[in-house]
Amino acid sequence: MKRFISTCREEETLGMLHVDETAYVCVYANRLWNDSGIDVRWGQRYTFRVPNGEKWTDGWRICRADGYPSSRPMRPWECLRRIPGAKWLELIGAIGRSPKSAFVIGQGLSDLPILFPGRLYFFANDLRWMYWNNGGLIPLRITRTK
Repeated sequence: MKRFISTCREEETLGMLHVDETAYVCVYANRLWNDSGIDVRWGQRYTFRVPNGEKWTDGWRICRADGYPSSRPMRPWECLRRIPGAKWLELIGAIGRSPKSAFVIGQGLSDLPILFPGRLYFFANDLRWMYWNNGGLIPLRITRTK
């Protein structure tokens, strides 16, 4: 039986999802770390989806969860983004609060294998000191597939 959990409340702990269980989590663009409240274990698999039409902002720039590429004046700063290889404001996931465990989600990511246990966190890819000018939130659908 599929069960859907929806939350955008602060500090809510959802625990571990069962296979075919789905949770909706709000990811705020102006937070360094968005705690999903979801714990994962080795061997599980997850799919992540952002509904079409959802957007957030980087200063005056509006974009979707797949972010936007650098303009010429921004290129020198790319290497200082939290995830240098991902686009500006691209939706990123991580296990624990470690950039070493980060994975790019963008608009969606299918069947991600979990290689170590921890808590799922999310963020919009930006410079660590520039979150003050980000705005909005993106709802993220998380489904455990295995």
